[in-house]
Amino acid sequence: MRVLFVCSGRQGGANPIIKNQGESLRRVGVEVEYYVVYGGSTKGYVKNIKPLRKKIKEGHYDVVHAHYAFSAYLVNMATIGLCVPIVVSLMGSDIWTHSWYPLLVRMVANKWNAIIVKSVEMKYRVGIARANVVPNGVNMNIFNEQSKLDCQERLKWSNVKQHVLFPANPAEARKNWPLAENAVTLLNQSSKYAIDLHPMVGVKNEDTPILYNAADVVVLPSFYEGSANAVKEAMACNAPIVTTDMGDCRERIEGVKGCYVANTFEVEEFADLLGKALMYGDKSNGRDRLLLDGLADWQIAERLINIYKESMRSMKRNL
Repeated sequence: MRVLFVCSGRQGGANPIIKNQGESLRRVGVEVEYYVVYGGSTKGYVKNIKPLRKKIKEGHYDVVHAHYAFSAYLVNMATIGLCVPIVVSLMGSDIWTHSWYPLLVRMVANKWNAIIVKSVEMKYRVGIARANVVPNGVNMNIFNEQSKLDCQERLKWSNVKQHVLFPANPAEARKNWPLAENAVTLLNQSSKYAIDLHPMVGVKNEDTPILYNAADVVVLPSFYEGSANAVKEAMACNAPIVTTDMGDCRERIEGVKGCYVANTFEVEEFADLLGKALMYGDKSNGRDRLLLDGLADWQIAERLINIYKESMRSMKRNL
Protein backbone atom coordinates (compact mmCIF):
# COMPACT_ATOMS: atom_id res chain seq x y z
CA MET A 1 0.00 0.00 0.00
CA ARG A 2 1.32 3.46 -0.98
CA VAL A 3 0.16 6.44 1.09
CA LEU A 4 1.00 10.11 0.64
CA PHE A 5 0.94 12.24 3.81
CA VAL A 6 0.13 15.89 3.09
CA CYS A 7 0.80 18.37 5.88
CA SER A 8 2.23 21.78 6.70
CA GLY A 9 5.70 21.96 8.17
CA ARG A 10 8.74 23.99 8.98
CA GLN A 11 12.38 23.75 8.01
CA GLY A 12 12.79 20.27 9.48
CA GLY A 13 9.93 18.83 7.41
CA ALA A 14 6.75 17.28 8.79
CA ASN A 15 6.13 17.90 12.47
CA PRO A 16 7.22 15.06 14.78
CA ILE A 17 3.67 13.94 15.62
CA ILE A 18 2.82 13.37 11.96
CA LYS A 19 6.21 11.88 11.18
CA ASN A 20 5.88 9.46 14.09
CA GLN A 21 2.58 8.25 12.67
CA GLY A 22 4.11 7.79 9.24
CA GLU A 23 7.03 5.84 10.66
CA SER A 24 4.68 3.57 12.63
CA LEU A 25 2.90 2.73 9.37
CA ARG A 26 6.22 2.03 7.66
CA ARG A 27 7.14 -0.43 10.39
CA VAL A 28 4.05 -2.52 9.55
CA GLY A 29 4.73 -2.50 5.81
CA VAL A 30 3.00 0.62 4.43
CA GLU A 31 4.97 2.73 1.96
CA VAL A 32 4.64 6.32 3.19
CA GLU A 33 5.80 9.48 1.43
CA TYR A 34 5.44 13.09 2.58
CA TYR A 35 4.38 16.26 0.82
CA VAL A 36 5.10 19.17 3.14
CA VAL A 37 3.66 22.67 2.66
CA TYR A 38 5.99 25.31 4.04
CA GLY A 39 4.85 28.73 5.23
CA GLY A 40 1.24 27.94 6.09
CA SER A 41 -0.31 31.07 4.55
CA THR A 42 -3.29 30.90 2.20
CA LYS A 43 -1.04 32.05 -0.63
CA GLY A 44 1.41 29.28 0.24
CA TYR A 45 -1.28 26.62 0.03
CA VAL A 46 -2.54 27.95 -3.32
CA LYS A 47 0.99 27.82 -4.75
CA ASN A 48 1.11 24.12 -3.92
CA ILE A 49 -1.99 23.06 -5.88
CA LYS A 50 -0.17 22.29 -9.14
CA PRO A 51 2.96 20.69 -7.61
CA LEU A 52 0.84 18.48 -5.35
CA ARG A 53 -1.42 17.46 -8.22
CA LYS A 54 1.65 16.48 -10.25
CA LYS A 55 3.03 14.40 -7.36
CA ILE A 56 -0.27 12.59 -6.84
CA LYS A 57 -0.65 11.81 -10.55
CA GLU A 58 2.91 10.52 -10.86
CA GLY A 59 3.00 8.70 -7.51
CA HIS A 60 0.09 6.31 -8.11
CA TYR A 61 -0.85 6.41 -4.42
CA ASP A 62 -3.52 4.16 -2.99
CA VAL A 63 -4.52 6.86 -0.47
CA VAL A 64 -3.78 10.52 0.14
CA HIS A 65 -3.86 11.27 3.87
CA ALA A 66 -4.10 14.98 4.74
CA HIS A 67 -3.26 16.17 8.25
CA TYR A 68 -5.03 19.33 9.46
CA ALA A 69 -8.01 20.83 7.67
CA PHE A 70 -6.12 23.34 5.55
CA SER A 71 -3.96 20.58 4.06
CA ALA A 72 -7.21 18.75 3.29
CA TYR A 73 -8.59 21.80 1.46
CA LEU A 74 -5.39 21.84 -0.60
CA VAL A 75 -5.83 18.13 -1.40
CA ASN A 76 -9.43 18.80 -2.49
CA MET A 77 -8.23 21.34 -5.05
CA ALA A 78 -5.25 19.26 -6.20
CA THR A 79 -7.30 16.10 -6.84
CA ILE A 80 -10.17 17.54 -8.89
CA GLY A 81 -10.91 14.95 -11.55
CA LEU A 82 -8.55 12.37 -10.04
CA CYS A 83 -9.71 9.04 -8.60
CA VAL A 84 -7.77 8.71 -5.36
CA PRO A 85 -9.21 8.13 -1.88
CA ILE A 86 -8.78 11.06 0.51
CA VAL A 87 -8.42 10.50 4.25
CA VAL A 88 -8.33 13.56 6.50
CA SER A 89 -7.05 13.82 10.07
CA LEU A 90 -8.40 16.81 11.97
CA MET A 91 -5.87 17.55 14.68
CA GLY A 92 -7.58 19.95 17.12
CA SER A 93 -6.53 23.52 16.43
CA ASP A 94 -8.13 23.27 12.97
CA ILE A 95 -11.58 23.09 14.57
CA TRP A 96 -11.08 24.81 17.94
CA THR A 97 -9.26 28.02 17.02
CA HIS A 98 -12.29 29.79 15.46
CA SER A 99 -16.00 29.14 15.87
CA TRP A 100 -16.53 28.96 12.10
CA TYR A 101 -13.86 26.29 11.46
CA PRO A 102 -16.25 23.32 12.02
CA LEU A 103 -18.73 24.84 9.54
CA LEU A 104 -16.00 25.11 6.91
CA VAL A 105 -15.08 21.46 7.49
CA ARG A 106 -18.70 20.33 7.14
CA MET A 107 -19.05 22.26 3.86
CA VAL A 108 -16.28 20.27 2.14
CA ALA A 109 -16.25 16.95 4.05
CA ASN A 110 -18.36 15.17 1.41
CA LYS A 111 -15.21 15.14 -0.74
CA TRP A 112 -13.37 13.01 1.82
CA ASN A 113 -13.61 9.24 1.92
CA ALA A 114 -12.79 9.09 5.62
CA ILE A 115 -12.46 11.60 8.43
CA ILE A 116 -10.37 11.07 11.57
CA VAL A 117 -10.69 13.09 14.77
CA LYS A 118 -8.61 12.68 17.91
CA SER A 119 -11.33 12.58 20.57
CA VAL A 120 -15.07 12.21 21.10
CA GLU A 121 -15.12 15.89 22.08
CA MET A 122 -13.75 16.78 18.63
CA LYS A 123 -16.36 14.59 16.94
CA TYR A 124 -19.15 16.47 18.71
CA ARG A 125 -17.50 19.78 17.85
CA VAL A 126 -17.16 19.07 14.14
CA GLY A 127 -20.63 17.51 13.95
CA ILE A 128 -19.91 14.72 11.45
CA ALA A 129 -21.35 11.38 12.56
CA ARG A 130 -19.17 9.24 10.29
CA ALA A 131 -15.91 10.63 11.73
CA ASN A 132 -13.58 7.99 13.19
CA VAL A 133 -12.15 8.69 16.66
CA VAL A 134 -8.49 7.63 16.37
CA PRO A 135 -6.01 9.34 18.73
CA ASN A 136 -2.34 9.51 17.79
CA GLY A 137 -0.40 6.50 19.02
CA VAL A 138 2.75 6.47 21.12
CA ASN A 139 6.06 4.84 20.23
CA MET A 140 6.43 2.65 23.30
CA ASN A 141 10.08 1.92 22.47
CA ILE A 142 11.08 5.58 22.62
CA PHE A 143 8.76 6.58 25.46
CA ASN A 144 9.38 4.21 28.35
CA GLU A 145 10.14 4.25 32.05
CA GLN A 146 13.68 5.23 33.09
CA SER A 147 15.38 6.00 36.40
CA LYS A 148 14.18 9.35 37.74
CA LEU A 149 17.47 10.08 39.52
CA ASP A 150 19.55 9.23 36.45
CA CYS A 151 17.43 11.50 34.25
CA GLN A 152 17.58 14.35 36.77
CA GLU A 153 21.36 13.99 36.89
CA ARG A 154 21.58 14.16 33.10
CA LEU A 155 19.53 17.37 33.14
CA LYS A 156 21.44 18.77 36.14
CA TRP A 157 18.21 19.16 38.11
CA SER A 158 18.47 19.42 41.89
CA ASN A 159 17.83 16.12 43.67
CA VAL A 160 16.52 17.87 46.77
CA LYS A 161 13.70 19.70 44.98
CA GLN A 162 10.50 18.48 43.41
CA HIS A 163 10.24 18.91 39.67
CA VAL A 164 7.13 19.69 37.64
CA LEU A 165 7.30 19.50 33.84
CA PHE A 166 5.21 21.72 31.57
CA PRO A 167 5.59 19.87 28.24
CA ALA A 168 5.02 22.85 25.96
CA ASN A 169 6.23 26.34 25.14
CA PRO A 170 4.87 28.92 27.64
CA ALA A 171 4.46 31.35 24.73
CA GLU A 172 1.69 29.16 23.27
CA ALA A 173 -1.37 30.74 24.86
CA ARG A 174 -3.70 27.73 24.60
CA LYS A 175 -1.32 25.65 26.75
CA ASN A 176 -2.14 27.97 29.69
CA TRP A 177 1.29 28.39 31.31
CA PRO A 178 -0.04 30.93 33.87
CA LEU A 179 -2.21 28.27 35.55
CA ALA A 180 0.78 25.94 36.00
CA GLU A 181 3.02 28.78 37.17
CA ASN A 182 0.48 30.16 39.65
CA ALA A 183 -0.29 26.71 41.05
CA VAL A 184 3.41 26.04 41.66
CA THR A 185 3.81 29.48 43.25
CA LEU A 186 0.88 28.76 45.57
CA LEU A 187 2.36 25.43 46.67
CA ASN A 188 5.82 26.91 47.15
CA GLN A 189 4.37 29.35 49.67
CA SER A 190 3.94 26.35 51.94
CA SER A 191 6.94 24.89 53.76
CA LYS A 192 5.89 21.44 52.49
CA TYR A 193 7.09 22.12 48.95
CA ALA A 194 10.20 23.27 47.09
CA ILE A 195 9.19 22.94 43.43
CA ASP A 196 10.97 23.86 40.23
CA LEU A 197 8.69 24.28 37.19
CA HIS A 198 10.34 23.36 33.88
CA PRO A 199 8.92 24.32 30.47
CA MET A 200 9.77 22.10 27.51
CA VAL A 201 11.32 24.42 24.94
CA GLY A 202 13.83 23.60 22.21
CA VAL A 203 13.98 19.91 23.10
CA LYS A 204 14.48 17.33 20.37
CA ASN A 205 11.62 14.83 20.10
CA GLU A 206 13.94 11.92 20.90
CA ASP A 207 15.12 13.64 24.10
CA THR A 208 11.68 14.30 25.60
CA PRO A 209 11.49 10.93 27.43
CA ILE A 210 14.37 12.09 29.63
CA LEU A 211 12.30 15.06 30.83
CA TYR A 212 9.16 12.99 31.39
CA ASN A 213 11.13 10.53 33.50
CA ALA A 214 12.98 13.24 35.43
CA ALA A 215 9.74 14.96 36.45
CA ASP A 216 7.89 14.19 39.65
CA VAL A 217 4.69 15.34 37.93
CA VAL A 218 3.80 16.39 34.38
CA VAL A 219 1.18 19.14 34.05
CA LEU A 220 -0.86 20.19 31.03
CA PRO A 221 -3.43 22.86 31.92
CA SER A 222 -4.45 23.60 28.30
CA PHE A 223 -7.66 25.37 27.37
CA TYR A 224 -8.21 22.87 24.54
CA GLU A 225 -6.50 19.93 22.83
CA GLY A 226 -7.48 17.24 20.38
CA SER A 227 -5.91 14.25 22.10
CA ALA A 228 -2.91 15.61 23.98
CA ASN A 229 0.18 13.74 22.78
CA ALA A 230 2.18 14.97 25.78
CA VAL A 231 -0.24 13.25 28.15
CA LYS A 232 0.08 9.92 26.31
CA GLU A 233 3.88 10.23 26.12
CA ALA A 234 4.03 10.91 29.85
CA MET A 235 1.77 7.92 30.47
CA ALA A 236 4.12 5.71 28.45
CA CYS A 237 6.89 6.80 30.84
CA ASN A 238 4.63 6.06 33.86
CA ALA A 239 4.80 9.69 35.00
CA PRO A 240 2.14 11.14 37.34
CA ILE A 241 0.03 13.74 35.51
CA VAL A 242 -2.30 16.65 36.30
CA THR A 243 -4.39 18.14 33.47
CA THR A 244 -7.42 20.26 32.88
CA ASP A 245 -10.56 18.59 31.51
CA MET A 246 -9.97 19.04 27.78
CA GLY A 247 -9.69 16.78 24.76
CA ASP A 248 -9.69 13.16 25.87
CA CYS A 249 -7.58 13.69 29.01
CA ARG A 250 -10.25 12.50 31.42
CA GLU A 251 -10.80 9.34 29.40
CA ARG A 252 -7.06 8.71 29.15
CA ILE A 253 -6.03 9.09 32.80
CA GLU A 254 -9.15 8.54 34.87
CA GLY A 255 -8.29 5.78 37.34
CA VAL A 256 -4.55 5.84 36.57
CA LYS A 257 -2.46 6.00 39.76
CA GLY A 258 -1.07 9.42 40.64
CA CYS A 259 -3.00 11.17 37.84
CA TYR A 260 -5.70 13.82 38.25
CA VAL A 261 -8.03 15.91 36.07
CA ALA A 262 -9.15 19.37 37.19
CA ASN A 263 -12.81 20.27 36.72
CA THR A 264 -12.12 24.01 36.48
CA PHE A 265 -9.33 26.43 35.55
CA GLU A 266 -9.10 27.70 39.13
CA VAL A 267 -5.59 27.96 40.56
CA GLU A 268 -6.61 26.57 43.94
CA GLU A 269 -8.06 23.38 42.46
CA PHE A 270 -5.11 22.81 40.14
CA ALA A 271 -2.66 23.42 43.00
CA ASP A 272 -4.55 20.98 45.23
CA LEU A 273 -4.40 18.24 42.59
CA LEU A 274 -0.74 18.97 41.89
CA GLY A 275 -0.04 18.63 45.61
CA LYS A 276 -1.78 15.24 45.65
CA ALA A 277 0.26 14.05 42.66
CA LEU A 278 3.50 15.19 44.30
CA MET A 279 2.56 13.46 47.55
CA TYR A 280 1.88 10.25 45.59
CA GLY A 281 5.63 10.11 45.00
CA ASP A 282 5.76 7.02 42.79
CA LYS A 283 5.43 5.95 39.18
CA SER A 284 1.97 5.62 37.66
CA ASN A 285 0.56 2.68 35.71
CA GLY A 286 -0.12 4.80 32.64
CA ARG A 287 1.84 2.55 30.31
CA ASP A 288 -0.38 -0.46 31.02
CA ARG A 289 -3.44 1.73 30.48
CA LEU A 290 -2.20 2.89 27.06
CA LEU A 291 -1.75 -0.69 25.89
CA LEU A 292 -5.16 -1.66 27.27
CA ASP A 293 -6.74 1.25 25.37
CA GLY A 294 -4.94 0.27 22.14
CA LEU A 295 -2.83 3.43 21.92
CA ALA A 296 0.61 2.03 21.13
CA ASP A 297 1.71 3.31 17.73
CA TRP A 298 1.53 -0.15 16.15
CA GLN A 299 -2.02 -0.60 17.42
CA ILE A 300 -3.07 2.75 15.91
CA ALA A 301 -1.27 1.88 12.66
CA GLU A 302 -3.47 -1.19 12.24
CA ARG A 303 -6.58 0.94 12.74
CA LEU A 304 -5.37 3.41 10.11
CA ILE A 305 -4.71 0.61 7.62
CA ASN A 306 -8.30 -0.59 8.06
CA ILE A 307 -9.55 2.95 7.40
CA TYR A 308 -7.38 3.17 4.27
CA LYS A 309 -8.70 -0.15 2.98
CA GLU A 310 -12.32 0.87 3.55
CA SER A 311 -11.66 4.20 1.80
CA MET A 312 -10.26 2.36 -1.19
CA ARG A 313 -13.31 0.06 -1.27
CA SER A 314 -15.72 3.00 -1.03
CA MET A 315 -13.93 4.75 -3.90
CA LYS A 316 -14.34 1.64 -6.11
CA ARG A 317 -18.02 1.34 -5.17
CA ASN A 318 -18.66 4.93 -6.24
CA LEU A 319 -16.90 4.68 -9.62
